Amino acid sequence: MTLTEFLTARLNEDEARATAAEFRGYQSLDGEAPPSGPDRVLTTPARLLAEVEAKRQLVHLAYEATGLDMDKDLDRELDARQVSGIEFVGERMLRALALPYADHPDYDEAWRS
Repeated sequence: MTLTEFLTARLNEDEARATAAEFRGYQSLDGEAPPSGPDRVLTTPARLLAEVEAKRQLVHLAYEATGLDMDKDLDRELDARQVSGIEFVGERMLRALALPYADHPDYDEAWRS
């Protein structure tokens, strides 16, 4: 499983949970009574759905960032990344997005580095 496939699967799961909570008619995602005050905003299905959409856009932007990095390497006429060991920006973005899911059984510890 690639990092992008892993992230897409987790985002699909988050979206399904948020949608199910929305249809249940209350705001709590963990089965408890919805909180009052400012904490309520953090647990609403609408908020989670917005976060899922934002993360999907970041996955797409990571792809674009990697393409820009590759173009830059070609402009230099050398493979600077192999020499330096620095990963593409897009890859680093995807690894950061995967960190909240590190406890998932499909998470690859190699993504943490």
